[in-house]
Amino acid sequence: MAYTVFARKYRPQTFDELVGQEHVARTLGNAIDSKRVAHAFLFTGVRGVGKTTTARLLAKALNCQNGPTRAPCNECDPCRDITAGVDMDVLEMDGASNNSVDDVRRLQETLPFRPSRDRFKVVIVDEVHMLSTGAFNAFLKTLEEPPPHVKFIFATTEIHKVPITIRSRCQRYDFRLIPQAVVSKRVKEILAAEEVTADEQAVSIVARESAGSMRDALTLLDQLVAFGGTHLVGEEVAKTLGIAARNGVVSTAHALLSGDPAACIAAVDQLCGQGVDPLHLNRQLLQVTRDLVVLRLTDGALVELAEEERVTAKKLADDHDPLELQRAFAMLGKLADEVGRASAPKMVLEMGLARIATRPPLRDLAELLARVGRLEKSLRGQGGSRRETPRAPARRATLPVDPVPSAAAAVADARSFRSPPKEQQARSPEPPAASAPSPQSSSRDVSSPSRSSATSANTAAPASAAPAPVPASASASASAPASAPAPASAPAPAPASAPAASASAGTHLRRNAMQEWERIIEHLRAGRPALAAVLEHGVPRVVSVEKIILSFKRGSFYARQARAPEAERAILDAAETIFNARPPYEVRDDVDGDEKRTVASVEATRREHRDREKKKAALEHPRVLEAMDVFPEARGNVDVRIEGD
Repeated sequence: MAYTVFARKYRPQTFDELVGQEHVARTLGNAIDSKRVAHAFLFTGVRGVGKTTTARLLAKALNCQNGPTRAPCNECDPCRDITAGVDMDVLEMDGASNNSVDDVRRLQETLPFRPSRDRFKVVIVDEVHMLSTGAFNAFLKTLEEPPPHVKFIFATTEIHKVPITIRSRCQRYDFRLIPQAVVSKRVKEILAAEEVTADEQAVSIVARESAGSMRDALTLLDQLVAFGGTHLVGEEVAKTLGIAARNGVVSTAHALLSGDPAACIAAVDQLCGQGVDPLHLNRQLLQVTRDLVVLRLTDGALVELAEEERVTAKKLADDHDPLELQRAFAMLGKLADEVGRASAPKMVLEMGLARIATRPPLRDLAELLARVGRLEKSLRGQGGSRRETPRAPARRATLPVDPVPSAAAAVADARSFRSPPKEQQARSPEPPAASAPSPQSSSRDVSSPSRSSATSANTAAPASAAPAPVPASASASASAPASAPAPASAPAPAPASAPAASASAGTHLRRNAMQEWERIIEHLRAGRPALAAVLEHGVPRVVSVEKIILSFKRGSFYARQARAPEAERAILDAAETIFNARPPYEVRDDVDGDEKRTVASVEATRREHRDREKKKAALEHPRVLEAMDVFPEARGNVDVRIEGD
């Protein structure tokens, strides 16, 4: 006699034996008892959860000689024939191989005839989603109004492929995945019936690897009984199925959570050497970590483990913080995607586990905030200890500095700020007669705060004080004489017309063309902002008391605006205020390509430099550094955005 596998030998023969689908069994039983049985049913669910078995049970319940009844006798001729699959009135059709319109037409030709023996003619179509579009359309009219003696039962694993027109004509029953505990109980019953012993670990492996499918569980059990005979051991079962034993997975998880990368790499090498799939090992670690989180946060009712495994997992879960467990689970989930796509999954798994094992520890948010508060307090204390003596307010000098100056600009700056000649240093100027300050001299007062305080002191000093030369570095930003009386106990008053006299004497500090042109632009922004915006796009060739030459691109709109009489008048007025002169003004069209020596380009460079400095300061902020220590995977991926000032 041919051998019958467990999946067929122990197939349920009544609704009471249908495990894991009690909701379906109860609904169909109540419909039979109340004589409210529909003409078409649609069973959907994953493989091996009892769809075809339930269809045969329904056919037996309808055609049993004692029925229709929810408990067929399994002794009458209809029951025995349906169980054996030879009943002439129960037609089982495979939708994958009989999926054409002709197959459906041949079936429909037999439907008007009454059953040869049974009460109902039952049509069971397995994998109905494999039917063609034409076959589905051919079923529509018959499925909506079949003969009273015909019942249709469709089964499918992909309900989304069944047209809505078919689904709307059927009662739909969703078959669920069978819980692991239910599978374990059924496996133990079958082992007892077969007189095979097995430890808890072996039964747990079978139930866990079945993934909610009873047929898969019985198929694995058949294979293991053929391998192990009358006694099954968990470690041998794991080796047979090519998976890691529970003890090995738990020890790897312990090394992972305890920060032991060497043990993790050694465990991966050992398990993969035994034939374990790296991706499957990663999923087992995910399952173990999930169980640890649930055990740590709940009473453990949602964890399906043997008693010995539960005690070990509970102890491991209590040794670690719930946040660390959740963090490890999230990192293992990302690692599973990497291992699944990798060409060398073993190496990716090793390095991934090493990365997780060497993760920096989590820090309490309250502790971090306290540390930041102490740091800010210490910084404020250091800043408060260095108090400066308040100085008299002074006018701010307008000397913009290019953050990335060119070589020519650097040379020009060095020349313009060199020390005055020795003969000027040796010569002590005679104090001129006091005169009223002119508007030009007032507008040219750009001295530093120290110079301003010295001037205010000179106002009250007597004329007999001995003058002393002033270093060039102290008057670099001023348009005053190169030498001035040094403050003493009774210094002489400083003449108000000294700036004008020094400018006429040729001692005015010279700047390069870009710096002088920026001073003119800055002056125009106060009263003529639109004109200043136009002139920013010009290239200053020469800007001095002798002449002003400005260049634009050929045919430029800005050049036409700069040649306007109103623009020329405003520029010369600004030059007179700054230089105390009205030099000749000329506009040229000789710029080719993109010119970077414009005020607009210089200011854009400065803005970029300021933004870089702000971003650098933000990334070096203590709070950001603390956050990167907590989340090392974010290092190098921080996006700093600078809002407008």
